[in-house]
Amino acid sequence: MRAALVGLPQSGKSTLFAAAAESSGSHVHLEKPDQEHIAIIKVPDDRVDWLNQHYKPKKKTYAEIEFIDIPGLDFTTDAARSHARTHLAKVRQSDMIILVLREFHNSSIPSYRNRIDPAADLEELRQEMLLSDLEQVSARIDKLQSALRKPTPDREKNQHELELMQRLQETLESEKPLTEAVKTESEQKMLRAFAFLTLKPVVVVINCDEDAIGTNQSELSEFAGYPAIRLSAKVEEEIASLPADERAEFFQAMGITTPARDQLVRACYKAMNLISFLTVSKNEVRAWTIPAGTDAITAAGMIHSDMARGFIRAEVTAFDDLKAAGDEKKVKAAGKFRLEGKNYIVQDGDVILFRFNV
Repeated sequence: MRAALVGLPQSGKSTLFAAAAESSGSHVHLEKPDQEHIAIIKVPDDRVDWLNQHYKPKKKTYAEIEFIDIPGLDFTTDAARSHARTHLAKVRQSDMIILVLREFHNSSIPSYRNRIDPAADLEELRQEMLLSDLEQVSARIDKLQSALRKPTPDREKNQHELELMQRLQETLESEKPLTEAVKTESEQKMLRAFAFLTLKPVVVVINCDEDAIGTNQSELSEFAGYPAIRLSAKVEEEIASLPADERAEFFQAMGITTPARDQLVRACYKAMNLISFLTVSKNEVRAWTIPAGTDAITAAGMIHSDMARGFIRAEVTAFDDLKAAGDEKKVKAAGKFRLEGKNYIVQDGDVILFRFNV
């Protein structure tokens, strides 16, 4: 999964990106401010840690999220807007968007449009994404209308798509995101290739002053209708640069209950409706990321296509049951061990052994 960090200039977006990358051990040097940067962030998971300690395999593997830091988008002039639009192509290639909004005050860092106003910044970013999608929809409508003037085998299909695109156009012209217009799975599938910005899940990050960090800072709240978290990117980066064994003390002193990386990952998982299941062998303990609602045979195919092709059954134990019992024998004695078929819907925290034969 890829999440794009998007913000206006001087929002602290790259500072947040660096903090998340550093705390995950993914060192990134931001030498070129007008270039995208990528970091692979390990998804913190206490369940992986417990299984690793309990079974002592050769290695442990966390799930991962790819974060891409998009250069600050400046819309103050026509030339700047044109340049900003070139970066939106990278945002389209992402699965979700993290909008970083400036709330911190620092006289040595000029503020965008001479304002410190997260709501105004969010609205400007939202309007630009709506406009970008509208341009794409309008271009597609022109192309479909041109095609429909000629007799072609795809006429019925093109007519159906044109009607959908015209509905999307009306939605965007009403300054509403496409999430309000696209409801069915078939429509989502039809539109997937367009990678519309306002169809992507969004999480807002309020980058606040150091003294605004509160004890409830890790709670996922809402800002202008979007799920939102509040943090100080500067503080997070400073702590992330410390040795790992010293970070907890500083987090506690600052009243930070959950580091930025963990907050971002949790928010991304929730926005994308993702869960993790776990596998254990003598070689590896591993977390696998899947959409909620995934069946067992599809989950098996995530590990290897042969597992799906030769699927026999899934041997399933909920992680909490395994941890409470202490080992597999006690889990079975307690009646918590299950044999599930290919249509079983995998649950978050399932520890699964797939039986297959090819």
